[in-house]
Amino acid sequence: MRLKVAVLGAGYMGSAITFPLADKNNEINLWGTWLDDEIIESSIKGFHPKLKLKLLKNVNLYYWQDLQAALDDVDIIFIAVASEGFVNVFEKLIDSLRSDKDYIFLKLTKGFVQYNGKIVRATQAAKDLFKKKFPGKEFNIASIGGPVRALDLANRIPSASMYGISDPKLGKLQKLLSTDYYRVFTNIDAKGVELCSAFKNIYAMAAGICDGLYRSEKEGLYHNIVAFLFNQACLEIAKIVKAAGGRESTAFNLAGIGDLHVTSAAGRNRRYGEMVGKGMDGEKAFKKMLEEGEYGEGYMALKLAIPWLKQENPVLLEELTLLTCLNNIIFNKAKPFQEFEELILNINLKQEAS
Repeated sequence: MRLKVAVLGAGYMGSAITFPLADKNNEINLWGTWLDDEIIESSIKGFHPKLKLKLLKNVNLYYWQDLQAALDDVDIIFIAVASEGFVNVFEKLIDSLRSDKDYIFLKLTKGFVQYNGKIVRATQAAKDLFKKKFPGKEFNIASIGGPVRALDLANRIPSASMYGISDPKLGKLQKLLSTDYYRVFTNIDAKGVELCSAFKNIYAMAAGICDGLYRSEKEGLYHNIVAFLFNQACLEIAKIVKAAGGRESTAFNLAGIGDLHVTSAAGRNRRYGEMVGKGMDGEKAFKKMLEEGEYGEGYMALKLAIPWLKQENPVLLEELTLLTCLNNIIFNKAKPFQEFEELILNINLKQEAS
């Protein structure tokens, strides 16, 4: 079955997803936001500047002014913009849709968004906007989780991805989108997958902070602390998912533990954490990456996650010791070494007392 697909956002993941889509002989329209002009221009000339690859011939390229054309007669819409721009892009998106056509929305965006004076999951904002525009019309959306690193996927290295689906009938995506190197799994716990994809970016910064603290003088000698923090991150993500009404098991599957692993090992959030671990101020590190064309999603996710938890479940926040630790380091200028040392000491004392 040949599909016509639009991908909104021409950065790493938006462009990487075009490879398995194109390899299945689909027609893909890749649209760049107003921040992606250089990427689109370079790709038209034959070279994607972030992926360092030529996009496939059945990928059509569109500048931001041409959103209507990019959405013409498509069946599936991938949204791969940064969380900060999600609401703005989705508003423009639904204004360009036909009322007589059914669409499937697939969200690659990770993190929370600010909408109507609250901090919400991106799918909540999207659903509300869609229902206001198309009252009574069915809204079909899936949140895409990992573990998928864009560069690996674009180079056709075997990858598996968890799609959190809003309705069981979207299980058909598994067959529609899988290739011999990109395996799609579906999970009816859409909320759990979405929360895992947001929080794994936050917790992955812990591994990067360890790199910044120890790599230069203790290369190969700090696996123990990284493993400890990784374990704690998994436990805390599971608590968050369960408290929000998702399935705890989702946190210990591809979208949780799998995605956390790949992001901790090689993602941009790991690199951001390394800069902080070396002593750079959290905000300055984020801005430095932006200047270099890289987006530290974990920074923004953490900035919104703390008030989201205070808004949704303030009691739970008291149990999330590593999340609090990361917030202290990145936003309250706490010293990483002392924060991690105190974290380990306090958790050990709690275990001994139980």
